[in-house]
Parts: sequence; structure tokens; C-alpha cells
Amino acid sequence: MNSLSMISTVENATGLSNISNAPAMLECEVVNHQLVNEKSETSNQPPVSMLYHLRTFWLTTRSDIKSVVIPQTAFGIFCALSGPVLTTNQSPELLTILCRLPLVMIWNWANVLIFDLANQRLPGSIIEDSINKPFRPLPSGRLSMVQAKRLLLAALPIAFFISCYLGAMEQTVAHMALTWMYNDLGGADENYFVRNLINAFGFMCYNSGAALVACGHGEFTLNREGYRWAAMMCGIILTSLQMQDMSDQEGDLARGRGTIPLVHGDWVARWTIAVPVSLWSIACPLYWELHPYAFIAPIALGIVVVVRVLLLRSVDADKLTWKLWNLWNSCLFLLPLIKYYTG
Repeated sequence: MNSLSMISTVENATGLSNISNAPAMLECEVVNHQLVNEKSETSNQPPVSMLYHLRTFWLTTRSDIKSVVIPQTAFGIFCALSGPVLTTNQSPELLTILCRLPLVMIWNWANVLIFDLANQRLPGSIIEDSINKPFRPLPSGRLSMVQAKRLLLAALPIAFFISCYLGAMEQTVAHMALTWMYNDLGGADENYFVRNLINAFGFMCYNSGAALVACGHGEFTLNREGYRWAAMMCGIILTSLQMQDMSDQEGDLARGRGTIPLVHGDWVARWTIAVPVSLWSIACPLYWELHPYAFIAPIALGIVVVVRVLLLRSVDADKLTWKLWNLWNSCLFLLPLIKYYTG
């Protein structure tokens, strides 16, 4: 029995879906269910192939490939290519920087893996993922809580040594601290503003770390403008990351998480996305004092996101809008590069 069917059985048998302490009681049931599975599976478990393990890692980080790994890798590469606009490199070489692209992706993915393992192993996350992302290893029964904890114990020093080699050690350590705050200290469930704030600083670790790796460890670094630009991206996350919550409302409700759409209502939440996206679409090109043609792509994509989030309100529509929000965000990453080439 996977976690989703187990949760449905518990709710039907005890009426948990109708009482206020349902999330806490469901978490206890999830833990008990996981412990029973752990004992039964470890007694006579056949060996699995390396391909099976690789797919487990892929499923763990699958959702964050498109929202973190790819966009933040793009941010790092674009920063490095922007030369003196954002870095201490006065003459960036295209081929040299592009050769670092796999290293930037590895650094991002290693840090994402730590966060995902730390997050998905928790009982509340299993409840949420059983509804919103049942393909993940824990709700699907592919991985147990104990196994996820052991993988996390192994992944932490590996990510640490990757940063020792590639650079951005400060960002990795800060990211580990934020991961602890978000998951183990319950910062994600404390308050939606606290959740967005931790996420915003987490994304600043990703984007500035990716930029440092792309610049070349020990060769070049971000200048003051580079860190200011990373902080501005942090502001975008803080004010509009609730876009990812729009399609996850059922799972968030099941675990008792107070996101903006659940606390203030779906319609209010959509306007808290539409307004910041509209403002940032204009503010970012203005910040770089670019030619009017540089406003076209950010504003056009921003309009698409705004129109969709206000008018298309199904779960599937919100999932696509979330992807377009990431594309819009990535479009903003190009602005310093345009500044470098146009002056």
C-alpha cells in the first residue's frame, strides 16, 4: 500500500478529513506505515540495479530541475558572460564559461538534492506529496523515511566537498542552514511570509553560488553589482513565489500548511502574484537603463503569466503557469548580458 492509499484509508476509517487535528494524526499514521514497511522490506529485499537508484535520484529532484537547477544554472552562466557588469572578469570568454556549464549544473543539483531529501523524508511532506506529487520516491513506496535519511547523511558531505572543489562554499553552508530552518524547524509551516523569506534567501544561495562556479573558482568573483542583482532576484522570489502554491492547494490543505491561497483565498492570492510580476517586468529593465526593445520580452512574458494566473484557474493551468513563471524569471536573467553587449 502506498502513502496515498494509506491516507485515504485512514481518513475514511476515522473521519480525519473533518477534524482540526487531522494533519498531526495523519503524520503519525504515515510514520507507523513507513516503519512497518521498513521492517517487512528489509527482511527479504532483492538487490536492485544501479539504474533503479539513478531513477530514484531523478524522481527525488525531478520537480526542481525546471524550477531551480536549469534556471539558476542559466543565471550563473549569464552572470559570468556579463563580464564587468556583474563580475570581476573584464573580458569573459564564451567558450571557457560554457565549458563550466556542467559544473554549474552539478553544483546546483547537489544542493537541490540535499534540500529535497531533507524535505521529502518528513511525514507532512509525504502526506502532501501523496496528493500533489505521488511519483516521488517516498509516497510511491520506492524509498522509506529511513533510507531517505541515510541518503541525506551521505549527500551532505558530498555536496560539501563538491563546493570545496568548485567554489561557492559559503552559499552551500548557508543553504544547508536554510534547509534546516525550512524543514526540521518547520519554517515552511510557520507562516507564508516566513516560508517565502526562507525560499528567497535559498534562491539567493543558488543564483550567487551558480554565478561563482561559472566565473571559475579562484579566478573571478561577483562584484558589488553582481550581489545587488542576486538580491533583486531574491526580491522577486519573496514577492511572487506563491505561484507554485496555486496548483498545490489540496496537498497543502491535507498537511495543514497555511499558504496564501489557503489563508486569504484563491482570488486574493492570484492578485498577490499578478501585481509583483507586472511591477518587476518593468522595474528590472529600468534598473539596467536598457533600450526600449529590451523591455519587450520581460513585459510580454509577464503579461502572459498575469493573464493566465488571473483567468485560468484549474490545477493543470496553474502548473503550466508555474512553468511560464520560471521562463519569465529566466528571461530577466538575460538583462545584464544585454547591458554588457549594448552598453
